[in-house]
Amino acid sequence: MKDNHLFLQTVSNILSTFVFFVLFFLNYKCVLIISYKLQKMADKSTEVEKAIDPIVDLGNLLFIDREPLQGDPNEGLEERARKNTQLLFNNIWQLEQKRVEEAITVTLPVATYRLPREKKMPEKKEPTKWEKYAKEKGIEKRKKDKKVFDEATKEWKPTYGYRRGNDNTKDWLIEIPDNAEDPNKDFFAERREKKKERVAKNEMQRMKNLARQMKTTVKTGPSTEKIIGVGIDAKEKSKQQVRFAVDRAKLATASAGKFQEGLKGEKANVKTGKKRKFEANEAPVSGEKERALQILQRMKSKKAKIVEEKIAAVAGPAREKKEKQEKKGAKDQTRQKSQIHRQQWFKNKVDGKKKGTVGAKKKGANKRK
Repeated sequence: MKDNHLFLQTVSNILSTFVFFVLFFLNYKCVLIISYKLQKMADKSTEVEKAIDPIVDLGNLLFIDREPLQGDPNEGLEERARKNTQLLFNNIWQLEQKRVEEAITVTLPVATYRLPREKKMPEKKEPTKWEKYAKEKGIEKRKKDKKVFDEATKEWKPTYGYRRGNDNTKDWLIEIPDNAEDPNKDFFAERREKKKERVAKNEMQRMKNLARQMKTTVKTGPSTEKIIGVGIDAKEKSKQQVRFAVDRAKLATASAGKFQEGLKGEKANVKTGKKRKFEANEAPVSGEKERALQILQRMKSKKAKIVEEKIAAVAGPAREKKEKQEKKGAKDQTRQKSQIHRQQWFKNKVDGKKKGTVGAKKKGANKRK
């Protein structure tokens, strides 16, 4: 029993010693980590010292570091950028601060450097025709109210535009004036037409002012210049070009024209887009043998295979030519007949006159006797 007790006591002492060393090692590691963090925080202090004073323009938030680069320029650029940014913020927070709601703001001073413009200065616009007239006559522009009180709804509404107040175009009744030429005409339609004319006139005046500012003239006739990127005019396209355009439009669908329905009597697609399938260069002998036998059987067959379409295509021009010649011959024959009849008629006419003169002479001679 005493031996067992001594053994257990020895084991417990060893375990306690081991635990003590483990805890000591962990604590030492924690102390090292904490010291490393503190040293790193000390390195990134807000106080930055520069051997050469930098150029700081707070108006443009510009910071120019004039210290020369030593060694490899790629090394230490991140640390240098951090220090320069920190120094710029230190100068900003030295300005007068002002709290706006929950934020702290500062007012930047006047810029030292004048930065160049990206675009040129805007040119002074040429005054419009009305502006010139108003300047000559001394007419000053009156500032109109944006809101007006609507007597019908007893509410304040916009003076102009959508849902404006005192809108007379929504009146259900129009009083016919005493000097109206036709009291039975549609005054509502007339009011709409007048409004359209005013809108068109204002748009025309606006376009003229723009053209005057651009120092150009408004073209009233149709433009002769071709628009870039539009291509040929629809009226100038040939039948084939129109057909190709229709086929391309049909294919420009999500299903590439697969479910596109055709019109009644419409021809099939000119360019189907199907690839030609050629036979393999190294084909089996059995297939070649079968094709040769089919050709031989077709040649040996008594009844020739007649393709009516090909015959019509070949015989068509010859038949048309023959028909034209026959028509021409018939016309020549009719002309010849008419000429013959005309000659006979004139001949009979002349012969009749001659007979009449001879008979008259004989009768006169008999009377004298």
